[in-house]
Amino acid sequence: MESSVHDDDCLALFLSYISSERKLSQHTVTAYGSDIEEFMQYMALRGLTYEDFSLHDARDYVRTLKLEWAEKSVKRKISAVRTFFGFLLRRGIVADNVFSSISLSQGSFHLPSVLSESEVGELLSYMGKGFDGERDHFLFMFLYNTGARISEALGVDVDMIEKGQRRIRIRGKGGKVRYIFLSPVTMDALEEYLKARAKVLEAKGNAQEKALFISSRGNRLPFSSAHVIFTEVGDALGWQKEFTPHTLRHTYATHLLDNGADIRVVQALLGHESISTTQIYTHVSRSGLHKVYDECHPHARGESDEQS
Repeated sequence: MESSVHDDDCLALFLSYISSERKLSQHTVTAYGSDIEEFMQYMALRGLTYEDFSLHDARDYVRTLKLEWAEKSVKRKISAVRTFFGFLLRRGIVADNVFSSISLSQGSFHLPSVLSESEVGELLSYMGKGFDGERDHFLFMFLYNTGARISEALGVDVDMIEKGQRRIRIRGKGGKVRYIFLSPVTMDALEEYLKARAKVLEAKGNAQEKALFISSRGNRLPFSSAHVIFTEVGDALGWQKEFTPHTLRHTYATHLLDNGADIRVVQALLGHESISTTQIYTHVSRSGLHKVYDECHPHARGESDEQS
């Protein structure tokens, strides 16, 4: 790939263009800058350049985004990169804007599906074969019990785990630092997983690997493997609903709210900068709200309650 200086120059020129010539708001300029930096990191990890970035690569990028982000965020990110490639096209840096062929459907915005508590039980009772099965089982438990994004989970190193405090200090979206917390059950599962992980690393002669989640080859589990893992296990369980890493993050937040957690506590646990982002998780908590209403509002009580 060309030097990062070239990339930075392209980005700086683009941000100046949309700010001064297109008169976009500073908020939009900042968001576009963050989205494009994320895209540039994606290209760098795969050794891709602007010039050889194909429509196939663009579609793979969209699929990768959908693993972690809600539809609204995916649309914004693709819009940012499409605008960026249009800028590169006019500058003669690329021969085609491959993102112009990516459809941003105008359908209604929908949130990721949520697992019921029984479905979570079914998921955590499932165990695949060999080390991959043990790792996947712990990955599902880790995501459900911490609410971490998949990129955050795969970025965890073993030495980042503060076992005494049952927590991990991570750097999330936008470089924001927060703690994620591990339940006692997850800590027990962690110890069992670490034993299996150690055997793989010893067999592969890679005892120095720091990553918590590793492949059966003894290296850090790549982000691209998440889609395969979730698809295969969802199919094995016979689920028809959407099942992605974001499903478990959404389930984590929803179950916290259903069980009475304050929304601002959930906001902090998820690492959301704005409370409005967290509020989207309340849409499936209506059964819990209904229960609270029935139990707490005088007019919602039955006659027997009123007469007692």
